[in-house]
Amino acid sequence: MKSTTDNNVAMLNERYFLKCLDFAQNPIVIWGEKTELLFANTAFCNLFHIPSREKAIGTTLADIMRKGKIKAIPVGLKRPGLKVPEVLQSGIEVLDWNVYLEYERSPNERQILSTDMYPIKDAADNVTGVIEIYRSHEQEIKSARKIMGLSAGYDFNSIIGYSQAIRDKINIAKQFAKSSANVLVTGESGVGKELFAQAIHNHSSRSKGPFVALNCASFPSELIESELFGYVEGAFTGASKRGQTGKIELADGGTLFLDEIGELPYYFQPKLLRVLETWTITKVGDSKPIPVDVRLVAATNRNLEKMVEEGLFRSDLYYRLQVLNVEIPPLRDRREDIVPLAEYFLEQFASDGKNQAKTLTNEAKRLLANHLWPGNVRELKNVINRIAILSPDPVIDAGFLESILPVRKTPLVRNTPEASPGDTDERRIQQAKEAIQSANVDLVHLALEITGGKRKEAADLIGVSRNTFYRMMKKHELL
Repeated sequence: MKSTTDNNVAMLNERYFLKCLDFAQNPIVIWGEKTELLFANTAFCNLFHIPSREKAIGTTLADIMRKGKIKAIPVGLKRPGLKVPEVLQSGIEVLDWNVYLEYERSPNERQILSTDMYPIKDAADNVTGVIEIYRSHEQEIKSARKIMGLSAGYDFNSIIGYSQAIRDKINIAKQFAKSSANVLVTGESGVGKELFAQAIHNHSSRSKGPFVALNCASFPSELIESELFGYVEGAFTGASKRGQTGKIELADGGTLFLDEIGELPYYFQPKLLRVLETWTITKVGDSKPIPVDVRLVAATNRNLEKMVEEGLFRSDLYYRLQVLNVEIPPLRDRREDIVPLAEYFLEQFASDGKNQAKTLTNEAKRLLANHLWPGNVRELKNVINRIAILSPDPVIDAGFLESILPVRKTPLVRNTPEASPGDTDERRIQQAKEAIQSANVDLVHLALEITGGKRKEAADLIGVSRNTFYRMMKKHELL
């Protein structure tokens, strides 16, 4: 009797298990020792165009592929291939096996899938089958986006400013947001170009999609392609076994923000141009184009038009980028925004309840308003945070502020000595070079002082790439 009960329980458990599998949204299938179909849930039948699950039971994987006129091409390989027989033979699970499914009956229907395969073993540890679970590439991307936090946290209400100069730019950007065209955001380092990029995204029809940002100066030229396009397993030495989804693909359905676009390597510019023309990408190490739906917003503190004239930036890419252009004014051109911004940063500093709320005297406000702020809003924020930390009193006066504000002991550009009758052209040129050299030393020192020694921020502050800034430091023996 016990044996009968055990059998009934086992049968009920099996039925319940299979019923649960059938309700799963992911395609799930169980293969036998000879790759014959033992079970397939509804999602799998839909994926492989199986009209009758009952009639398909017992047929092999190869038969299902052939009858459905479907090819399974492993990502990174150019020929069809099946992994299930290998799992049956080795008894070793395979995770994240990426394949393209191509449907001969409907050429435009193509799916990219990831599949996990687990061997089924009996009591004697013999492999008796394989359970295979599929995940769509779209699911993979959504998961990656969730983990990476690919979203824009700022909108136009986040932009602090009452000056007509900034309000005009906000109104222009709002109009640009309604379009699907590429946008080029220009302006000096520290003016808030990414803030505008995020606001454009959140004000657009793509606001529910991802916002993916990449600083083009943050990656060596040899890695920029794999970072943007992604790569497949074995694409290059050191490549992850799982491959990598590129930033452009992660931005599918949303906005791709390329900061410091002027630092994009020249050799790579035609490849980005092709993406903008075809809206397809090809991963490094792969040959299959992947369609993408992305809106591009780029930003730079460099004069791209001048770079085009100098042969440093492709003209065709430049014209593609600057379909719509919004130039953010520097802080010195909107001085009425300086004090509101400073007060906003002070409120932010005290908003967590751990720091004392602090205010500025009228004299301190006037001092802030009259400062040049070469590093723009970023410099102002850094200075205010420093003041908030160092000030022992809740009220910040002009005297304390003067002790914190970066004060130059020498001007940024020294005047060269006036030419005397005896000076040669060579001598005057040498004097000019020495003046420029000295000014550059001062500029590096000032940038490091303003940013608290943070080299990347210092490079942004003076409008050069990180590599260029390192060279300047090395040249002037500041490393």
